[in-house]
Amino acid sequence: MSFDWALISETLPLLAQGTLVTLQLSAITALAALAGGAVLASFCASRARPLRLMAQIFIGAMRGIPPLVLVLIAFYVLPALGLLLDPMTAGVVALASYFSAYVAVALGSAIAAIPAGQTEAALVIGMTPRLRLVRVILPQALPIVLPVLCGLLIGLIKETALLSVISVGELTFATKQAVSRTYAPFEVYMTAAMFYWAISAALEAAARALEHRTTRFRRNIASSPKGRLS
Repeated sequence: MSFDWALISETLPLLAQGTLVTLQLSAITALAALAGGAVLASFCASRARPLRLMAQIFIGAMRGIPPLVLVLIAFYVLPALGLLLDPMTAGVVALASYFSAYVAVALGSAIAAIPAGQTEAALVIGMTPRLRLVRVILPQALPIVLPVLCGLLIGLIKETALLSVISVGELTFATKQAVSRTYAPFEVYMTAAMFYWAISAALEAAARALEHRTTRFRRNIASSPKGRLS
């Protein structure tokens, strides 16, 4: 079976528009999930037991419910409770809630991996909480959590395909429209798959470059005479 390249070029504008919507959705959802995950991670580390319990229950619920079910709840159930959301907003709320739980776990694990002596030393020299976060915690936690966050972002981009069930015009929805117009599922779906793969490959390359940059200080320590002797 060969590709009908003329047919593919005919559907490219529609698929490109769907890809743009997918990228916009992913960017908004990723920022919301990152913010929500940071809040949940801080709640989990809080000394207030109600905050810890609330965060743990939310994380457990989000990790135990399929994202498709969350999308359907956001679009069909919330309006029955008086919260009417348009399809795109419902999709962002559902996916951001789902992925924020995984971001919280990743952030918590990365921070826990930092030796306690680091923060204790920062306290001894009088660093403020904000300065400790910016100068001590984040530079060491970022290289640890970055590969996990990259994997979650790639997963998020693929999960946006679920929003086609509530008629959000992302790449999968645009692909279905193209198939209904051309009756050529082989060419159209394979092209859409290549679009998803290209986005994922670009993100992986960017994440590797960023990880290489953020771990530069470790390589410098290892290459120093003192680091080699230790």
